[in-house]
Amino acid sequence: MPSTIDNTPEKVNGLVKHPKKTANGHAPLIDVKSRPNLALWVTKDHKIYQKEESYPACGPEECVIHVKATGICGSEIHFWKTGRIGDCCVTHDIILGHESSGQILEVGSSVRDLQVGDRVSIEPGVACWECDMCVRGRYNLCPKVVFSGTPPSDGTMRRFVAHPARFLHKIPDNMSYATGALIEPLSVAYNAIRRASPYLGQPIVICGAGPIGLAAALCARAAGASPIVITDLEQNRLDQAYSMGFRKTLKIELGWDRLTTAAKIREVMGTACLPQLAFEATGAASSINSACYALEDGGTLVQIGCGKPDIEIPLMSMGFREINIITSFRYQQSWPVVIRLAAEGVLGDVDALITHTFPIEETVDAFETCVDRSQLAIKVQIVDE
Repeated sequence: MPSTIDNTPEKVNGLVKHPKKTANGHAPLIDVKSRPNLALWVTKDHKIYQKEESYPACGPEECVIHVKATGICGSEIHFWKTGRIGDCCVTHDIILGHESSGQILEVGSSVRDLQVGDRVSIEPGVACWECDMCVRGRYNLCPKVVFSGTPPSDGTMRRFVAHPARFLHKIPDNMSYATGALIEPLSVAYNAIRRASPYLGQPIVICGAGPIGLAAALCARAAGASPIVITDLEQNRLDQAYSMGFRKTLKIELGWDRLTTAAKIREVMGTACLPQLAFEATGAASSINSACYALEDGGTLVQIGCGKPDIEIPLMSMGFREINIITSFRYQQSWPVVIRLAAEGVLGDVDALITHTFPIEETVDAFETCVDRSQLAIKVQIVDE
C-alpha cells in the first residue's frame, strides 16, 4: 500500500523542513539559505568553474537529493580537456557529474516507493521507456536518453539535484555514500563482464588499472576468472591492484611495440595458459592493438575505455585468428545487483578504488588533482555533509 506520510515540505524560519517523521526514521533539515547549491561547470573552451545554482524544483515524478558523494570520471576529464568524447561535444556551459549518491529531501506527488530521508545511489541515464531499445530492455542504447553531465544535459556535481525517482536506488544503511557513488563505475564494469560472460578459471587480461579497469578486475574475479593479468603505464596503479589482491601485473613501457607488449602479457600470465578475454579500459590505440595480439586464437576483446573517435586496429590479423570484438556501453538493469554485490562483500573492498576525497567547495582542486600525475590519483570523490 502507498505510504500515508505527508511528504510536502514546509518552510520554518528560512529552513526547508520535511515530514515530521518519515517511515524510515529520518527527518532532514536543510538550511537552504546558508548552504548554496554549488555546481561544477565546464565550458566549450576547456575551462571549469564553480557557481551557485538555485535550489531545484521537484517535479511530480522526481525527488530532490542532497548529493553526499560524487566521483570524478575520466569522461569528465575528456570533456574538460578536449571538449568531446566521440561525437558528443561540449557546445555550451554544462554541469558535470554522474557518479553520485545522496539523501532524499523531497519527493514528488506521484512518487510512491521512495520517502524523504532515504539514502540512494543515482542512476544517471534517464531513458524514455518508449523506443524499441527501451522496450527490448536495452535502455542504455535509448536514442532519447538524458544522461547526467553529458552534453547537452546538466549533471549531478552539485549540492542539490532533482532526479527522476525511477532512476534512484536505495542503498542499505551499512553502505557509505562513498560506496553508493561507486555503484556507477562498478556498473560499467559489471555490464562489460556480463557482455563477455567469463567462466570459472578463464584466463583474462585487463588493460588499464584506472577506476574502470580495477572495477572490471573486481567483477571478473567475482565471476571466477583466473588468472587475471592487469597492465598499466603507472606503477602506483599496479601497486593499488596488488594491494587489492591481484598478483599478476605488468608495467607497460612506452618504447614497446604491440608485439613486445603482447609477448610480455603472455609471459606474466604464465606458460600454462594464454588470455582468452581482454578487457581494454584505456581507449588508447596502442593498448587496444597490444591486447588483440596478446589474446589466444579465437579470443575476445571487450572494449570499455573511451579514446579517439577513430582508431586503427589490426583487422586482418584479427580475422586470420578469429579474434572477436565486443563493445560495452554504460549499463542497464545493473544497480540493484551491483548494490547487493557491494553490500555483501562479493566484490571485495570496493572503497579501495578511492584515493582522494575533497569537500564540495574544493571541486576545482579535485579536478586539478585528477590531471596531476604526481598526485597518484585513481578515484577522486567530492563529498558534502
